[in-house]
Amino acid sequence: MAALLNGFWLNPSEKIEDELELLRREQRVMTAATLTSLPLQNCSFERFGTAIIPVDDMTPHRDTDAQLKFEGSDLRYYVMRVRQRPAVLASMTRHQRATQCLGSADAQPWWLAVAAPTLQPEELCAASVQLVEVLPGEAVQLHLGTWHAGPFFQAPTALFYNLELGDTNLTDHNFHALAAPISLKLD
Repeated sequence: MAALLNGFWLNPSEKIEDELELLRREQRVMTAATLTSLPLQNCSFERFGTAIIPVDDMTPHRDTDAQLKFEGSDLRYYVMRVRQRPAVLASMTRHQRATQCLGSADAQPWWLAVAAPTLQPEELCAASVQLVEVLPGEAVQLHLGTWHAGPFFQAPTALFYNLELGDTNLTDHNFHALAAPISLKLD
């Protein structure tokens, strides 16, 4: 198992293997709680970040636009291919150094489980987590420290635009396993 030192994993490849093992276990676990989703534009997302919704070309900057913050100069903007995950929430992650941005690159709906950045890891549970549905043409920017899991989707694979630090998954990937898994209703 990977060791944790000051919130950072000492061996990132072992950490990834630990997370994959949790995902495999999620498929076999019966859960007591189920989260249903709220649409991005109707869930008070400002607690977790910014809802990025389409605007007309040449629309002036607004206070409701995403406010990006990155500690470090090596940004990474890429198209991320993700395999379908089980619709069960067993762990969450947060980034303390970057306001991650995520949106569908293949125009399909997707879901993201989020929790307030002010929560301590032991406070993550069905009552403190919100499942958000993000429609094609929408994206999200997460506040520093926002707990999140996903993206979840119904196709076998999906593509996502992802903006984060170049080393986010190595140095700013703060992972926490939940005390009890939560079933996610993706509809």
